[in-house]
Amino acid sequence: MNVQEQINLLRSLEELDLILKDMVSPTYKKIGFKPTKPTLDFMKIAEKERNAIAKKIEPQLLREYEIIMKRYGGRVVVQVVNGFCGGCYSRLPSEYATRSANNIMNCPYCGRFLYWLSKR
Repeated sequence: MNVQEQINLLRSLEELDLILKDMVSPTYKKIGFKPTKPTLDFMKIAEKERNAIAKKIEPQLLREYEIIMKRYGGRVVVQVVNGFCGGCYSRLPSEYATRSANNIMNCPYCGRFLYWLSKR
């Protein structure tokens, strides 16, 4: 599996994890949303989907993902904007953009997974 496919899987996993987290968060209701309590069937389907995505991710990346998610509670996979990490806003070494074509890159400062949207 190539780098972009792995990043896309990590982003999908993060999105699903954040949706599940929001559904049970008490602050979600405080800011005006009307959360519905997830049904047992929904939770089973969501857990099954999460496991299916997680199985496609390389085990080492999944371990890193879980550590970063636990540390920050979200924003595990972030976009690089104008050479800055989208998570901690630190300037990244210039060679990162070049190396990202063949490697999954982590921010050297916060550890988050990095992705680039357009030409580097």
